[in-house]
This record gives sequence, C-alpha cells and structure tokens, in this order.
Amino acid sequence: MNLIQDPLVLALIVALAITVFVAFRMRSAAARSARTADMAKEECARANRAVELRDEEARHLADRLLPGLLSAWRSGAQQAEGDVRPLHPSLVQTSTGQAFQAVLDQVTGLMSEAEARAEGAAKAAVQATTRSLQDLGYELQAEVTAMITKFDDETLLQRLMPVDHLASQLTRRLQVVGVLTGMWPGRQHSNAPVLDVARAGVSRIRDYQRIRVAPSLPYYLDGRAVEPLALLLGELMDNAARHSAPSTQVEVTWHDFHNCLGIAIHDAGPGMTPEVQQRVERLLLDGENVRLTGLGNPAMFGLPGVAALCARYGFRVGLDQQHSLAGGCRAMVLVPRTMLLEAPAEAPEPRHAASTPDAGPTVHRTTPTLGESPGYDLAADGLPQRRRGEHLPTVPGTPASQPPTAPMGKAMAAFSRGIRSTNPHTAPTPEETTS
Repeated sequence: MNLIQDPLVLALIVALAITVFVAFRMRSAAARSARTADMAKEECARANRAVELRDEEARHLADRLLPGLLSAWRSGAQQAEGDVRPLHPSLVQTSTGQAFQAVLDQVTGLMSEAEARAEGAAKAAVQATTRSLQDLGYELQAEVTAMITKFDDETLLQRLMPVDHLASQLTRRLQVVGVLTGMWPGRQHSNAPVLDVARAGVSRIRDYQRIRVAPSLPYYLDGRAVEPLALLLGELMDNAARHSAPSTQVEVTWHDFHNCLGIAIHDAGPGMTPEVQQRVERLLLDGENVRLTGLGNPAMFGLPGVAALCARYGFRVGLDQQHSLAGGCRAMVLVPRTMLLEAPAEAPEPRHAASTPDAGPTVHRTTPTLGESPGYDLAADGLPQRRRGEHLPTVPGTPASQPPTAPMGKAMAAFSRGIRSTNPHTAPTPEETTS
C-alpha cells in the first residue's frame, strides 16, 4: 500500500509543480503582453500626436505663412507681417518641416520673379510715357517763353505767366516720376549758387509765394548735382506747403555743418503720427528699393522720389517735429561737402532781400536764377521777375496759390518792349507798337 501511495503522492507533487510552473509562465507571458500592449498604445499615441502636429503645421502654412507672404508682397513690405515662424519648432529638422520650408522658398522665389517682371514692365511703360510727356512739356515751356519774349501785349502776357508756371509744375512732376524709373532728372547745368538752386525749386511749386528763403551761405553747387537738388527741394517745399494752412509760410534756413551743408524746410502743418513718421523714415533710408508697383493706391510719388534722389546722388533727408520753427515738421536736407564749391572770385555773391509777409516786393538786381536769362529782377520772395526795374504793388488778400495779378502783364509787356527795342532783329512792328 505504501508503494502505491508513494507514486501517487509523487505524481501529485509533480503535477502541482508543473501547474505552478505553467501558471508562472502564463503570468509572465501576460505581463509581457500587457507591457507590449502599453508600448503599442504609447507608440500609437505618439504617432497620432505626430500626425496632429503635421496637420497643425500644414494648417499654419496655409492659414498664416502663405497669406502673410502674399500680403507682404501686395503691400510692398520687405517681410511678412506677424509671426512667420513655424508653429512647432520640433518639426523644423524633420522631413515634414523641410518640405514645408521648401514650399515657402518656392513661393517666395516665384513672387520675387513675378515682382521683378512686373516692376520691369511698369518701369519700361512709365519711362516711355514720361519721356514723351517730358519732351512735350519742354516744348510747351519753350513756346511760352518765346511768346513772352516776342509779344508785349499785357493781357496776353498776363495769361501766359500762369501757363508758364503750370508748365514748370508739370515738368517737375514728370521729372519725379522719371527718377523713380531710373531716368536722369532731365537737365544739365553748370556750377550754380546754392541759393539759386533753392530758388529754382521754389519756382516749380504751386504755392511759391508762401516760401521764404533765408540768405544763403556763399557756396556754389557742383553742376552735376544742381538739377537733382533743385528737384528734391521743390518736392519737399511742395509737400510742406500742401500740408500746412494756406495762410502760413514755409521757412527755408541754412546750416553750415562740419562735413555738409544743411537746408532746413519748416512748415506749420499738423505734424505726423509716430506710425507715419516711422514709415517715412524707413522710406527715406531705403531709397534704392523704391518700387513703382509699391507706391500704393493712390500712388505717392513725392517722398519716394526724394528717397530715390538721395540714394542715387548721396543727399540725406531727415524729418522731425521737435526743431521746426513754425511748430509743424522740419525736413533737413544734408548736402555733402564734396558737392560744394567756393564762389568764383569774379562772380558776385548772390544776395537776398529781407522781406516781411505783409510788405510788397522790393526789386533788386541779382545773379540770374537757374534757368532764367541774365538781368531779370528778383522780388522779395526770391523769385525772378521778368520786368524792368520798377516797384510793382501787390493785390492784398490774394491767395498764395493764385496766378500773378494784372500788373504782371504790364511789367512783362514793358520788359518785352525794352528787350526788343535794343535788338534790331526783334524790333516791334507798327501793329505791336500800337497795341
């Protein structure tokens, strides 16, 4: 019996051992399966998160980055507005991030090429149109000047003077547009006094009677810079006059600095907001990148033209509201001393008549103004008067932007008769004498 019971116990013990071993193995396998399942869940969660990050980055590319680039391109800004960084920096080094960056680079390159083509086409079209209109403007001025010289009818001359002034304004506007297309400003001059250059700028704007030019320093300007500086000063003076009340004056003062000559233009306007001033300062510092296609709608030509002239010829222009004599804005033009020359010993130094706003013009003889014939008289406002040496009254209450008044026609007629009486080839005919 003991022999039978011992094998049975042994079998039970063996079975129990096997059962324990199998249970242990199954538990271990279950634990491994659980760990494997957990790892699979984590891997699945990471994969899902990666897909979500890529989806979010794709939406960021479509909703923010590409529209920002297009908006900056349309507005002419140098870079896109707002946050243009990737939404998830962790994707930058991944294949997805590199693919998205490649898309941005391709779009940027295509926009740059399209912009260059559009700018080139715009410049070619505007330059051709401007050149033809400039020629017509010069012909118009030549014809008006010839009529002013030939005829002495005071009514006709009174009509011609505003036409001549309007032609000068038209030519100035065309010159500014031409500068933006890369054209030369238009005229070549010999060395001229800086005061005459400033007067040339005054004579090309509508409200020229509101400009008061202080006595200048005894410097001459290199002939290559005469027309660009006259055009630049004309634009700044016109801007100052248009942005200030018609009853106020625009003061022009001179400052002799160590390495340059400063020409300050003071207006009594309302000034600029900080945003506008920052935009204008950026424009003036980046004149080389002024684009016709980025002038806005309606297009702004004056300050972009000033910026282009500064970049091309080496002038510098700054705007501030702290140092204006009239409480508005001050535009300071800095002319490098390399462009300045000493006054020739044989040439008389340009003179400027002291003036008050309410006083009539006192006529003085002076050196000829840029573009004018020698011997013209100079009124108190610094403008050449094509008349003989006589004091002409002004009409009180006449707005500064109005054409010259009736006595101007009489003065021009007298001047024309005097010129032609001394020239046998242009002596007046009996009909013209009786008229």
